Amino acid sequence: MRRMPPEERRDELIAAAIRVIARRGVAAATTRAITAEAGMPLGAFTYIFGTQDELMTAVIDTVIAQERFAAESRAIDPTSLTAAIRSGLEGYIDMLEHDPADEIALLELALVARRRDPQGQMRAQWRTYYDAAEQMLAYAAEITGNRWTAPLSDLARHLVVIADGITTTWLADGDSDAARRTASFAAAALAAASAPLEAPTEGSPHADGDR
Repeated sequence: MRRMPPEERRDELIAAAIRVIARRGVAAATTRAITAEAGMPLGAFTYIFGTQDELMTAVIDTVIAQERFAAESRAIDPTSLTAAIRSGLEGYIDMLEHDPADEIALLELALVARRRDPQGQMRAQWRTYYDAAEQMLAYAAEITGNRWTAPLSDLARHLVVIADGITTTWLADGDSDAARRTASFAAAALAAASAPLEAPTEGSPHADGDR
């Protein structure tokens, strides 16, 4: 086996764990199976990770970081709020098509975590999604000159639910065209809870059209 720095070994083990989990489930992701998938001796695991739980946490953190990077690096369409949200969701669909194993692994790990500790890792994982969705929606409103007329936290939760639905349905049927139609519908629905920055707010002297 070629020598590689610890960080590279760490990345290889994480990638191997994702592949094993996606193919065979969390129960099959033993240290022996993961190191074999990575083409490393068993001792390499304990050298990099203290426990299997540490590796599983690293898998979750890595996939979420990759999702965030992909979302941030994709050009968001600033022509309208609907277009901005739609382009963000379509970027996620592109990522899902390219590497569905990442999302399968996240779902597997989340469900196992939920069974072990209902108030623990899965809730923290989704809190990360809510935070990312809030940031995305705030940015979309900013670049299109709009403001949200509903609580941003509620809208972020709606967006996460939409993304979850797109994910599981696409994993079931692989219909990317339908997923993009869902993204377009959802973008328009979310954008309906907005107004141009210069529009009067409810209760202001100019809120009524006949004033």
